Amino acid sequence: MSIYRIKYLIAVAGISIAMLVAGGNTAAAVSEEACTGGWALSPSGPAPDVRGQSVEEAAKSLGAEGYNCTLTNSKPSSVDERAVVVAAQQTRTENDPDGGISLVALSLGVVMPDLIGKTVRVAGDSATQLGLVVRTSPSDGAADWTVRLQRPGAGAYVVFGRAVTLILQEPVQPVLVPVPDLINSTETEAATMVKEAGLVYVQRILKDGKRPGHVVSQQPQPGELVERATTVTADIRRVPAPPPPPPPTTIVPTTPPTPPAVVHTVVPDVVGSLESTARQAVGVARLKFQSRVVRPGNAPGIVLNQRPRAGTEVDVGTIVTVDVTRAPKPKLVPVPELLDRSEAEARGAVEGAELIFDLIARKDASGRERHVISQQPRAGELVPTGTTVTVDLAAGESSWPPWLVPLLLGTAILAVGAAGRLQHRRQPKPRPDPVPQVHATGRLTPGTPRIQESGSAHRIRINARLDRGRQYLQEKTDEHQ
Repeated sequence: MSIYRIKYLIAVAGISIAMLVAGGNTAAAVSEEACTGGWALSPSGPAPDVRGQSVEEAAKSLGAEGYNCTLTNSKPSSVDERAVVVAAQQTRTENDPDGGISLVALSLGVVMPDLIGKTVRVAGDSATQLGLVVRTSPSDGAADWTVRLQRPGAGAYVVFGRAVTLILQEPVQPVLVPVPDLINSTETEAATMVKEAGLVYVQRILKDGKRPGHVVSQQPQPGELVERATTVTADIRRVPAPPPPPPPTTIVPTTPPTPPAVVHTVVPDVVGSLESTARQAVGVARLKFQSRVVRPGNAPGIVLNQRPRAGTEVDVGTIVTVDVTRAPKPKLVPVPELLDRSEAEARGAVEGAELIFDLIARKDASGRERHVISQQPRAGELVPTGTTVTVDLAAGESSWPPWLVPLLLGTAILAVGAAGRLQHRRQPKPRPDPVPQVHATGRLTPGTPRIQESGSAHRIRINARLDRGRQYLQEKTDEHQ
């Protein structure tokens, strides 16, 4: 073996060892199984183009032409094995006295997907899952911006780890225009109005009927807001054919009748409409309507989806199945106990429980207060709010005549008044406090008078003059009074 071949073998071994360290066991196993073989002189022709093929297919194609191959990178663990292809190849040649030795270096990658029209979030996730690096322009675009241009384009081979550039644009708001009213218009007038509104005109010929040659129905309905270039379908009554000429006198063989042509119609868009509106629109399109309830919602009876889809051309009489929301479950409340209650109390209890009060009153000419003697539903039963509670009222049974109660009430009032006056007469009047009586004894001489009082007062001795003693006695008498 020449020194050149030894040098080349050493270089190839170094490349394989570096690939094992950087690319992992998976890439090494693929390289050993698919691209490692005996060394041979390079063929005279160029190496075949194996881009877009799997590693196994590329190794077989190169081996069939006498080329050896090696891998320069590895597949990321997040990428599906079925999506990996040869994205790039490079032929390396070493001179040798015995002849040139060629080796084809293969780089793994994926096929660039079409990201035009997708949002930046969806496009970025798709590229990242394929092991690519995403760069956006501008870099501060919002998540709802869409991809206007991509580099490289869809279908190109991109090596793992390479950067792809996404040119973004802001979302364009659709322009809505009202649908013109085509009813009772001729075919020419209807086509002109639809074209002037920026819409697409399509007509359907119906069977003979009133107002031939005029529009009898349309879809979408007049005044409905739709995007530009939306298809407007007009149903036109067919003009009756002229009567056939009288048959010739000669007898001709009869031909089998021509089968009637199948009339097609377009399925209207009823998603988001009320069930009644959707039923009417489907009937106008001469289709059969079928609904089914799927789940509760705040607004019951709203169409969630439809089959077939809107805009599908089907035969007249085809069944259109829609899914609608159902009303929420009713609130259950217990029926209150109403027996022996008056009408006002029973009505307040029923209406307080968000129920409806219904009265069945028996006739009673006595004028006595009536009470509940029966109720339906029974007390404690759980019923939805708004349920009617029916009660039966009747006056209480009594053996007393109707005039006895007022008489007894008046007698009781008179008795209470008489007893109060009698008690007031028997009560003794309060006696006033006794006034002390003062008697003077002895001779009242100036200087040593002597005074003695009887009763509840004490003995009083006055050493002053007579006038001063008389004044003192008067003050004592006033205190006791």
